[in-house]
Amino acid sequence: MISTNNRKIVTRLSLKSLKANPMRNLAVICAVILTTLLITSIFTMVLSINKSMELTQMKTVGSDFHGGFKYLTPAQVEILKKHPSIREYGVSLNAGDLEDGVFKDSPVEVKRIDEAYARHGFINFIEGGLPAAENEVVLNTWVMDKLGIKHALDQQVTLDINIGERVIHQDFIVSGYYEADKNLSMAGLAFVSEAWVQKNLSSIDPVKYKANNTYVNTAELSVMFNNAVDIEKKLNKVLADTGLDVPIGINWAYTASSLSENIINLVPYLAVILIIMLSGYLLIYNIFYISVVRDVKFYGLLKAIGTTPRQLKRIITIQSQVLYLIGLPFGLASGYGMGRLLSPLLGSFSDEPTETAYSSSPWIFVGAAVFAYLTVWIAASKPGRMAARIAPVEAVRFAGVSAKRKMHKRSKRGAQLYAMAFANLFRNKRKLFLMLTSLSLSMILFSIIFTVISSLDVNKYLSTFINGDAVIRNRAIVQSAGERPGDPYKLSKPFIDALGKIDVVERVDSVYFKVENYTMDDTILGALKPLAETAPSDPALAAVLKNNFIQLNLYGMDAGWYDLVQKDIIEGSFDPQKFASGNYVLITESNMAEDTYKSYYHPGDQVKYEGLGKSYEVMAVLHNDALYAATTQSFTACGYNAFFPSSELTRELPAGSDPPMALSATLHVDPAKLDSAMQTAKSIAASSDELSYKSREDYRQELGGFIRIFQTIGYGLSFVIALIGVLNYINTVITGVIARKNEFALLESIGMTKRQLKKVLVYEGVFNVLLTVSVTSTLGVFLTYRISKSIADNMAFTVFHMGWLPFILVVPVLAAIAYTVTLFSYRMLSKATVVERLRQTA
Repeated sequence: MISTNNRKIVTRLSLKSLKANPMRNLAVICAVILTTLLITSIFTMVLSINKSMELTQMKTVGSDFHGGFKYLTPAQVEILKKHPSIREYGVSLNAGDLEDGVFKDSPVEVKRIDEAYARHGFINFIEGGLPAAENEVVLNTWVMDKLGIKHALDQQVTLDINIGERVIHQDFIVSGYYEADKNLSMAGLAFVSEAWVQKNLSSIDPVKYKANNTYVNTAELSVMFNNAVDIEKKLNKVLADTGLDVPIGINWAYTASSLSENIINLVPYLAVILIIMLSGYLLIYNIFYISVVRDVKFYGLLKAIGTTPRQLKRIITIQSQVLYLIGLPFGLASGYGMGRLLSPLLGSFSDEPTETAYSSSPWIFVGAAVFAYLTVWIAASKPGRMAARIAPVEAVRFAGVSAKRKMHKRSKRGAQLYAMAFANLFRNKRKLFLMLTSLSLSMILFSIIFTVISSLDVNKYLSTFINGDAVIRNRAIVQSAGERPGDPYKLSKPFIDALGKIDVVERVDSVYFKVENYTMDDTILGALKPLAETAPSDPALAAVLKNNFIQLNLYGMDAGWYDLVQKDIIEGSFDPQKFASGNYVLITESNMAEDTYKSYYHPGDQVKYEGLGKSYEVMAVLHNDALYAATTQSFTACGYNAFFPSSELTRELPAGSDPPMALSATLHVDPAKLDSAMQTAKSIAASSDELSYKSREDYRQELGGFIRIFQTIGYGLSFVIALIGVLNYINTVITGVIARKNEFALLESIGMTKRQLKKVLVYEGVFNVLLTVSVTSTLGVFLTYRISKSIADNMAFTVFHMGWLPFILVVPVLAAIAYTVTLFSYRMLSKATVVERLRQTA
């Protein structure tokens, strides 16, 4: 058989066919744009939020290096940095710690670093640079504030540097300073010069100091590899290749390094992308399917003159690819813009400080383009195969429905228009199914989002965070990382008494806080050891058993909190008068392992707390997150919260026991004078950096902001998918009418009036609406209930309410769309006379 090179002919034929179908082309391009827009925006939001979180965590870690090798000698540094897999490196040397009373709660490490370490360590100098002379030093701004010196070069400062064997008292000149976030950095840093190191540390043996766990004069080599995938494996390979045995450090800020461990976090995003792909697929597939049905005689004639099935498939494939390439840049550009717009909104969901960063990763566009291409390719492949399979003889007789033997029905009343319309819907069941699926999907998604939003309960949200009109909290306790912002005892009893003396304040309810490292007794060990055998990979559980103690959070609360206890009780009962005697304790369940909540003790058990110097009887066991508003809102591994009357923590405690810290003061105010009291309390709290003030209205506005973000993203996604569904419906109806224009002409030629034809089309639209409503009101209600209830049950501030409004609103909206599209189709059909339509090929 002689092979011919007819690729150019097939391509030209495909492009000519494109020009003959402008409406179909526009519909496909719109579908590609919408699909690509949604996928690109999802990728942009995910990667931008991920980048923001990585940047915040990197600033906590101190650099963006992938990892490093710790406690090295100079010889080991030279060996490691020559390894071929290390793309870039920076060297820092541990030179000691600052000895000063002002740094008691915020340690400051002294280091010598190079330019690469400074560049990757977010050290952006406001003025100056790294030190060169022996008496020069670099400090960050909050360390300078602690030392009481101005933010300027050449400031003189006296530092006491503890190098292990002695403390060096020396005067320095500031050669450079930079801004550092004291709430993110794990410790303060001061940088000295190589000259200072040579003068003061040259006699120190790093190996000896490493053995003594002081690490002075040991170096750290921080490295960058080609990528952040499996950093630990790369570091270990370097050690294996060099034959060294030194500790390694992994920058846990890189999500790629732990992607395999957190793959479950990607599931929601993949689910959204699959929904988007399904919506785009339904539209694009339906367009090409109807196009093939309409042009089936054209494909049959091509096959009759020798076109192969492969060439016919290629014609459809080329058309889909051309339309994909036209719509792709518009979808990518608009999707990236939408993603950047929504990223800060999504980032505001987090209570943690997060620095906004936008990702411009090429993977955003590559990933979106690939997913969009897959959608188009899958959607166009099935119609392409159908066109390739059609036989020339069958194509001549093809009318868009399968040629099955039909039972003829006899009717005494003749043909009824509504019966004819209903039968027409089921002539092509595949087309009907795709249209109903596309429309119903958007309606169900909208109803789920509406139901979840309507289930958000303002009162439940407020009661979770506040138990009065305003609350002043001690930030020095609540903060879990970075430098403590001041005196943790700033919120003192005299301060609270001053709040109570404000004229319109009716009552102040205080909560006191204390941590106790509780040596595990037989009861706790008996509960944890079996779990360690079933969950050996749980690092938190292993660390607790190794240390032989659990960390408890002890809270002392005023009587104003007692009313909230009852709703959280699991075992036992609560008697306020007996509890106020100071002989009883309320304990919560412990998070013993992942998703395993259980109490070590039960009502009637006696538990002794060494920090309080006495034993208490367990009155009741509460939920793990009981009295959330009264706590630090953080939980310890395998530990639990214990609640006492405030008098038990504020009384004189045993010698050596740290005094409790006041965690919060909740104000109850006369409603008639609420505004003036709030202003007074707010100004009192603003006088100290250690304190934060929030009113009930502040929390209400936070929930309102959360709802607005949820609505913007959720309803926006619903709208675009609904738009895809409506386009699908419009395309189905219009192309269906075009495909049947010959059939309608025949009906008119044997006596059907234009009015009757219009009624048939209107009936078809009504039945389409009724079928869609039947799907959404049965399967849609079931899915909405199950999915939205599952989401609501996992959100802390919801009380599930089934939302029926979307199912009611869908009827008039769909009816209006159906009537408008039907009317447009009829007018388009009625432009040509019956004779003209009979002459045309169906």
